[in-house]
Amino acid sequence: MAKISKDLAVGTLHPRENLYIAGTIGAINAEVMTACDGCSSFSLDMRGTAVLTVEVSGTVDGTNWVPIPVRPVNLAAVAYLATVVYPAGGGVWTGVCGGFRLIRARCTAYTSGSVVATLSASTAILDQTLQGMVTTGIATVTATIGLTATCTIPNPGVGLRNYVTSIEVNRFAGAALVAAATPVLVTTTNFPVGLTFSVPADAALQGTIATIREDFAFPIASAAQNTATTVVGPATTNVIWRITAGYYVAP
Repeated sequence: MAKISKDLAVGTLHPRENLYIAGTIGAINAEVMTACDGCSSFSLDMRGTAVLTVEVSGTVDGTNWVPIPVRPVNLAAVAYLATVVYPAGGGVWTGVCGGFRLIRARCTAYTSGSVVATLSASTAILDQTLQGMVTTGIATVTATIGLTATCTIPNPGVGLRNYVTSIEVNRFAGAALVAAATPVLVTTTNFPVGLTFSVPADAALQGTIATIREDFAFPIASAAQNTATTVVGPATTNVIWRITAGYYVAP
C-alpha cells in the first residue's frame, strides 16, 4: 500500500511506495538505475545466461557514486559481497539504500551473455537479525613441522571488513619439546591494537597437543576495509601449527 509523505519544500503530498526499474545488462558499463528517495532498502534480481560482474552503487548528489555492499538472499549465507559475480541460473541480492538519492546496478566486468536486471527500492527495512550471529566462513592452515603457519582470512572486497567470530590455535608436538623461559607468541595482522596470543612453551612429549581457543561474543572487526586478515604462528622447533578462524563479511 502506498504511503503519503509531505514535501517540506513546497508543502505537497507524494505517494511513498516501492520503485522499480528493469533492463538488460549485456555489455561493460550497461546499467539499470532508479530513484530511491524515502526508501530504506533495495533488491536486485538478475536472470539470464551470462558471465559478468555487477556493482551496485548509490549517489547523494547525482554525480559521485559510492559502492553499496549486497547480500544474496537465495544462498546459505548472510555475508555481504562487494560485487556480484553473476552465477548461472540467476539470483536475488539485497542491500541498504537509505540516505541515497539514486541507486544503480552497473556491469563492471563483462565476458559474454546478458541478464534481465530488475532493481527495486523499498520503504521496508532490511532484516539484519542474523547479521553478526552466524559464522559464514572458515579459514584454516596446517604448517609443516618447524615452519611458520599463516592463517589468512581473504580480502573481503571494497567497502567491507572481516568480522572474526572465533580463533583456535593448536600447537602439536611433532617431536619432543623442550621447555623455554618465555611463551611463544602467535601474532595477527589487520586486527585492532595488534591482537596477540601467548602459547605455552612447556616441555611436551611427541604427539601431544596444546590448544588455545577464543569465541568472541561480539565479533572483532578488522582494522581496515578491503584488506586480508591473518593469524600467524611463528617457526618453532618441532612444532606443527594448525590455526583456524571463523568469520563473516559485512560493511
